[in-house]
Amino acid sequence: MKQFEEFGRVMAVLLGLKRDGRFAEFEELIRNTSLKYTGAEIDYMASVENDQLIEVLTDQHKLNDEQLKMAGDLLYEQAETHLHAGRSAEACTCYQKSLLIYEFLQSQSTLPYSLDVHYKVKLLREMLTS
Repeated sequence: MKQFEEFGRVMAVLLGLKRDGRFAEFEELIRNTSLKYTGAEIDYMASVENDQLIEVLTDQHKLNDEQLKMAGDLLYEQAETHLHAGRSAEACTCYQKSLLIYEFLQSQSTLPYSLDVHYKVKLLREMLTS
């Protein structure tokens, strides 16, 4: 629980950096946060094939539901950085990975129901199908 609360504070810092347009610091913090809380590099997660993502994260990296949620959030924020930099293909990839994780959590998770995940799934489905 403490780790999840600490992660929430890191996400608040990330959102502040994004709001202030400090994208170099934003990307560096995402990289460091990904390694610290999931043990996996954000670029590695983005590079895994969609049909293997959940298996790789749960079986090989042994991520629990809380860490999967963190990975989904970080991939979502990484996509935002890619969009800002005009890298739409990379943004789409990160959004897709984030959606896969969120959908898995909705169907398989032991976490309590999350409105955040619910709304992100809805938004991502609309974005990725249009």
